[in-house]
Amino acid sequence: SSVVLALTMEFTFVARQVDGLILVETWDDLSNERLTPLKAQAKQLLKTLQSAPRQCSIDSSGFVFHYVIHDGIIFLVLCSQSYPAKLAHAFLLEIQNAFQEELKREYGTSYGVDYRSLVDTIEKPYYFIKFDSVIQAKKKDFKDPSSSKALQKLNESLSDVSNIMKQNIDDMLRRGENLQEVGRKAEDLKYASHDLKKTTKMLSFQALLRKYGVVGVIVLFVLLFVYLRFF
Repeated sequence: SSVVLALTMEFTFVARQVDGLILVETWDDLSNERLTPLKAQAKQLLKTLQSAPRQCSIDSSGFVFHYVIHDGIIFLVLCSQSYPAKLAHAFLLEIQNAFQEELKREYGTSYGVDYRSLVDTIEKPYYFIKFDSVIQAKKKDFKDPSSSKALQKLNESLSDVSNIMKQNIDDMLRRGENLQEVGRKAEDLKYASHDLKKTTKMLSFQALLRKYGVVGVIVLFVLLFVYLRFF
């Protein structure tokens, strides 16, 4: 049984890159408590990938998060550390291609349709939850790396994992926290700048009133007198 545990493919996520909104999540083994903290890590990780490299493998306590980003969509799978990285990325490529077909079914194939913009308008998570069945069907071909189907997929794969960046989950999550902090500070600065502009305009207006207020009242009085006298 140890060999089986050493070569596992656990759960898969598809999420929006801009904010980590989960579009679909596979519900594999809900009773497996060891996956609960890893799923929590995955959800944190998905929120840190706005400016991340297109492909990456991230170590996390005996497991590896493999992900691919394509056209604003993140495809992420958790595998055991011994599971072949090339096979994991071949799986992600198949999920990516299948999801493109799902987008065509959902939004049509008319000329000029911008799937990324349409996905960006989604407000609620798990919008494509039915796509879970497609992921599960494809996962069967990859679940056992020693199977003939998996070996065939491995041989057909064009993925070059030697060039894929490798990271540590703690470093990635810290980086994400730092990016979020930078984002919050940038937002605070934007509002502070907006308030400063309003204050500056008000002060300028008050200065003009002090400078020209008396003259303005006299001119207004003269105009009113002329209007009443001659019209």
